[in-house]
Amino acid sequence: MRSQSFFLVRAPTSAAISRRRLVEHVSTWRLPEDEDSHMAMTTVLSELVTNAVSHGAGDMLSVTVRADLGKSRLLLEVHDNSSVLPRLRCPSPDSESGRGMVLVEHLSIACGAENTMRGKRVWAELALPRELAGRRRAFERLGPPHAIVQRLLNAFRPLFRTESGEPAAVSGR
Repeated sequence: MRSQSFFLVRAPTSAAISRRRLVEHVSTWRLPEDEDSHMAMTTVLSELVTNAVSHGAGDMLSVTVRADLGKSRLLLEVHDNSSVLPRLRCPSPDSESGRGMVLVEHLSIACGAENTMRGKRVWAELALPRELAGRRRAFERLGPPHAIVQRLLNAFRPLFRTESGEPAAVSGR
């Protein structure tokens, strides 16, 4: 289990800062991710922080990021000093707000909120892709040069096509 907490000033810029810190942790911890999981984790954290900035209390927020590689899960928590729990709303198509917790609920495998001694904790649990974790370990066994070549080949694979227009099979060796 890996865990890291950090504090943010309760300000409009906090969502962007929290996304950058989350991406740093995911990278440092070498967590498996793909485009979908990256989008889900940054969107969910951004929504949790934005909600705390807009509806929370106090000058500071606390953000905790926990990764459980054994279960392929990422837990995101945001703490603020307000005891008012968030609620799901059904915004009209013309509403300019009210969709944040709906997004959190749809992008996470579980989410919730509870009162704490100092306010509240709002959390969301996300699934990490399992497939990339095994592939990354295989790359590490090959050694750094092979891993880099394989990643580059995978990145450019859609660019290589046969005469029929089908993607070409590209070997890393």
